[in-house]
Amino acid sequence: MSIPMKITRLSTAVIEANYDWVLVRLDAGNGLFGLGEAYMGPGVTAILRELASLVVGMDATRPDVLVRRLRAHTIFASPGVVWHAITGIETACLDLLGKHLGLPVADLLGGACRSRVPLYVDCHAGDALESLSPLLLPRQPSWMRKIAGEAAAGVGSLSETTSLKHHGWDKTGDALPNVEDYRRRAIEMVERGFRTLKFDADIPTPYPSDEYNRSLSRAEIDYVVERLAAVRAAIGPHIALAVDFHWNYNVADACRLIQALEPLDLLWVEDPIPPDAISALGQVQQSTSTPIATGENHFLMADFLALIRDGKVRILCPDAQKIGLSHTRDVGRLADFHATALALHNICGPVGLMAAAHTAAAIPNCLVLEWHGASVPFYEDLLAEGPLIESGGIAIRARPGLGITLNESVAEKYSKPGEPFFD
Repeated sequence: MSIPMKITRLSTAVIEANYDWVLVRLDAGNGLFGLGEAYMGPGVTAILRELASLVVGMDATRPDVLVRRLRAHTIFASPGVVWHAITGIETACLDLLGKHLGLPVADLLGGACRSRVPLYVDCHAGDALESLSPLLLPRQPSWMRKIAGEAAAGVGSLSETTSLKHHGWDKTGDALPNVEDYRRRAIEMVERGFRTLKFDADIPTPYPSDEYNRSLSRAEIDYVVERLAAVRAAIGPHIALAVDFHWNYNVADACRLIQALEPLDLLWVEDPIPPDAISALGQVQQSTSTPIATGENHFLMADFLALIRDGKVRILCPDAQKIGLSHTRDVGRLADFHATALALHNICGPVGLMAAAHTAAAIPNCLVLEWHGASVPFYEDLLAEGPLIESGGIAIRARPGLGITLNESVAEKYSKPGEPFFD
């Protein structure tokens, strides 16, 4: 039996990037500390502060016991954003335990099946930075406003302030995505070594539409297909291509759009209809040979089982920072039993990405892990070890815990106003 390692402190920091990257630090009495990242959400740092009273004094050598206790004390508010907070704590605990034992987190999750995790890069509808608040409202990060102020005063450059955009149904102030945006971004990412790309299909178009009834006209379908066809032509047949619908369509029009995209030989179509319409998702999958992928908005094992059995989903996309690293591993086992693959959803910063990479390494049937930070200018500066991503993948290094060190001076530079920085 291992010697208990008491947690003495929980603290947080928030980096304001394309989303809020909520970092969680657990300190132990032996001088070690662990770092994790919680999926963003309204009030997640307040929840973490509430949970601190339960966490302090717990034994970091028993992460499953810690998670079970936290979920039991928050059952009235679970799952959802409470699980986001708990997962940040679980990740920090696993990092701490790995450092204590001298083992990588992947080994704590059962052992790595691969030493390198391939990534798919989210290309959106072009190359501009998208930044959304925890309520998914468009925003300009505080550091971007600072750069803009310096540029207005004759210091610095506006280059980082003129490329903010938002995808989906929000057409306010957006230039419509054009064919060249798609083609150029695709070529850039292939040149950077990525072998799997994902683009948005739910984009603003020049045609009148009713954004509330989830319908598509023939003209809108043609507009989307033209842009995605340009990507396939640019990258050739051997680069994998996926597209994301972001739950925006009804069954009939999702089927029409997917069938129009079938000649592009897509790796998957993601989230074509609302996430709670699981049986209807089965109708969509049965209408096409293109694999349907979904799962980032689901938490419970029963949900993932229903997606496999009733939704006929061929690729599950759980988010490890939403549901937890150990729970994601268990979803992988469930999927493997049903001969179903995983493609992990991830929109986190480098800490969350590395945690998800350790999880993906420990799941035999994991195809690929998402990287959502290609347009964040300081992404690769946040770790003291240097660039995390090489040739479109992440190496699982034989280092204790997550195997990374946060560059705190860079992290604090881009931290969110009004939030503590590990205070």
